[in-house]
Amino acid sequence: MGPFGYGYFIRRFITTLGLILVTTCGCVYSSQEVLDLLAHLKVQSGFTNITGQNNLTSAIYLQDSNRNLAVSDFMLRKALRILKDNSELTFLATMKQEIGNSGAILAFSSEIFRFFEIESSGQQDEIRIHYNHDQHNYISTFRFRLADNRWHKLAVTLSGNHVTLYVDCVKLYEQIIQNVDRIPPSSDIQLFVGQRNRQHALFRGGLQDVQIVTQAHGYLLQCPTQETDCPTCSQYHALQQQLQKAEERIKELEQCQCHKGCSYNGVSKNEGEVWHPDHCTVCSCKNGTVDCKKMDCPPVNCDHPVFREGQCCPLCLTNCYYNGTYYKHGESISPRVCVTCTCNDSMMECHKMDPEVSCPNLNCPPEKRLHIQGECCPVCEGTDFCGLGNNCHSNATCINLTTRFACQCLPGYRGDGVHCEDVNECLTKGGKYGHHCNGQTICVNTVGSYLCKCPSGHIPEDPYNCTGGEYDFANSARSSVGDGIFLVTFCSLLLGILWVSGIR
Repeated sequence: MGPFGYGYFIRRFITTLGLILVTTCGCVYSSQEVLDLLAHLKVQSGFTNITGQNNLTSAIYLQDSNRNLAVSDFMLRKALRILKDNSELTFLATMKQEIGNSGAILAFSSEIFRFFEIESSGQQDEIRIHYNHDQHNYISTFRFRLADNRWHKLAVTLSGNHVTLYVDCVKLYEQIIQNVDRIPPSSDIQLFVGQRNRQHALFRGGLQDVQIVTQAHGYLLQCPTQETDCPTCSQYHALQQQLQKAEERIKELEQCQCHKGCSYNGVSKNEGEVWHPDHCTVCSCKNGTVDCKKMDCPPVNCDHPVFREGQCCPLCLTNCYYNGTYYKHGESISPRVCVTCTCNDSMMECHKMDPEVSCPNLNCPPEKRLHIQGECCPVCEGTDFCGLGNNCHSNATCINLTTRFACQCLPGYRGDGVHCEDVNECLTKGGKYGHHCNGQTICVNTVGSYLCKCPSGHIPEDPYNCTGGEYDFANSARSSVGDGIFLVTFCSLLLGILWVSGIR
């Protein structure tokens, strides 16, 4: 260690820490900048002034779809400057979001490019942080429902490559992310409140105290009584005692020359260094050992999750709001004949089909062509719709109608034709789905039908009645024997008469 031992550095550390904490005693931080975005909007329209969670600051309610809530150019330049120059930032908002709404709380974006955005999805019950790293888009998601029509305090702190989420003064998540790009690649970036740009991710509900604070502990503006990671004065004294004990232990190690580090695929890694050999693996160097783990992906709650290039986990893209209705990403609708619209990451993309180009050629004259309501392409009269393809069940019959086909389950089956299941007629007597066994017959269910059997097990001539139908084998045998004896006796008597009469 040279002229200075470990003990020397520990003593200097204790002294320095004492000067900082004892002098301030309560962790008074360096000066901070607070940008109030609602107070510096370019326009004062597109919202309604309301009473927020507290009466000290103004609050607005957003519901109109025709709005453009961007901050002034002066405030935009100031926000971009502190985004560039400060490694520790906190984004604050007090919000009351309508149930089911998905919208941006604040966003650095243009009409076609999203640079940094904080979004609350009421469709998926998620809080999403959209950011850029090396000019590639990334998303960090946190499972929490803000869209419940109640007031909440939201704080998102960005410290280096750590993002921490607080809701109502409670720390919910802390996550390691990629290093966030601090300088937007284009000059047309604006800072929006309650929307991503003019048309997309429109927040609906109340907003108050939407602020950017140049400090990782900026959430204390929302929750001044909240404890921080900074130790109090009493905690400092306990820490001082622990460090003094550590100093005694370190004296025993002052003669050691310890070099901690790791080697990964022939590359040297420093103690504590974290790296990603691929998109789904995170490795760290700890105590001279490399520890690699596969990333755990959170469950996704959407019908069409997507994989972004450079990311390991699937994610749910933003839903679309079209004509007063929310649609999931990937969902398609037909608002008009020959028009198909598909939701693509908050944007509804519509395409019109030309029947002359896209519809199949018909081999019937124009007067034999039928135009089906709601369908773009006409069909010929007498078209075999069943032969063109149907989804009828294997135990169903496909029936051609005038403009479509229909599926009907076979007798002995029940369902809508697409799904048919066997009916157990023996459970009910009479009716459409019951059996009609009478007398002493017993119902036995079969696939698609049933049988009426007699108690002896054989099937009677009358399939529904055993009465008089069972053959009495014992009496029949006795009757046959009696008839035989009578026949033999009669023949013997006749021969005796003939012999007596002289007939030889």
